[in-house]
Amino acid sequence: MTGRSLGLVLFVLMSVSCGNQEASATAPRSGPAVNLDPTCIPTDQDQYVYRPARLRPIRPCLRVAGTVVASSTEADGDVHLDVRLDAPYQGLLNPGNLQEGGNLIVEPVCRFPPLQAEAIRVCASDPDPYEDALPGVGDHVWLEGRYVLDLQHHAWAELHPLYRWGKLDP
Repeated sequence: MTGRSLGLVLFVLMSVSCGNQEASATAPRSGPAVNLDPTCIPTDQDQYVYRPARLRPIRPCLRVAGTVVASSTEADGDVHLDVRLDAPYQGLLNPGNLQEGGNLIVEPVCRFPPLQAEAIRVCASDPDPYEDALPGVGDHVWLEGRYVLDLQHHAWAELHPLYRWGKLDP
């Protein structure tokens, strides 16, 4: 094989590899069928997500099950719940979720007064914020929310915002 032919082959292989890497960073992996519970109904919380253009909607409402492994507050007034998904839902994750330990991020919005200027106005306009108690670390739960890719955070998959949740038997 000549140097020019070898160079062409390497170029093609690198192009294909890079293209696949980019696609996998933004799209969920294929996996087992996911329960698309027809009773999952969006709430009005979508309109109180600040800077919504950063989120690419995949499904308007999706139910998942898993165990909450971490919880943190964010400057935008949201809470990040890191959820280790049960096996049937693992296919919803993508390589971006590796940045969060391979967990799905679930975000109830406007849980407390935000520090970020952009979010202050958005949260202040929410007449009925989601005020129910949130699951704690270690809780095995089902959660419903809008399934999106967060393009500002490694395009990881998340439920943003959270619509509702409930405890499951361990």
